[in-house]
Amino acid sequence: MQVNFSCFALLAFCCIFAGVSGGALLALAAALHEAAHLAALGIFHAAPEAVTLTALGCRIVPRREKFLNGWKSCAVSLAGPGANLAAYGVLALAGRGSGLFAGSNLALGLLHSLPIEPLDGGLALRSAAGQVLGWERAGRLSRIVSAILLLPLAALGFLILLRTRYNFSLLALSLYGMLYLALGRDYLPE
Repeated sequence: MQVNFSCFALLAFCCIFAGVSGGALLALAAALHEAAHLAALGIFHAAPEAVTLTALGCRIVPRREKFLNGWKSCAVSLAGPGANLAAYGVLALAGRGSGLFAGSNLALGLLHSLPIEPLDGGLALRSAAGQVLGWERAGRLSRIVSAILLLPLAALGFLILLRTRYNFSLLALSLYGMLYLALGRDYLPE
């Protein structure tokens, strides 16, 4: 397992804006998310070849000899947002749904459920569609859905930036998604 410098930079950024305890709670929600992906891989007996933590999440390199079919890959992709949404649900039922940890889990779960590549929902869409439509058509469908959803997200991100004068996170995520689609890559180089 490798930890990229960008992961520490994001943690520092979160601590600056949310305080040390807030940054720790955000990191804990992200750790839950990534641990759920790894647990799902373990359930399918598909231990990864390499794992790298970056500011954009956990980059998991699968073993070539243990390739998961589309449905199992879809389940692995949805395990992260599913864990975050489940954690939010448990916290909400316990009367703790308005705290930073609950909100972080809700935000991560909802955001990563969107069918936009490279988010988990987009990867799940491509994996599931690949089983039904074939991999080439599934890739095309995933890119089209991602592009259609990224445009209003970018506009919303721009409006949030104008309104708050400092919150550029949704706009940055939208621009990253557009760059990802334009370059046609699984990830952007660090």
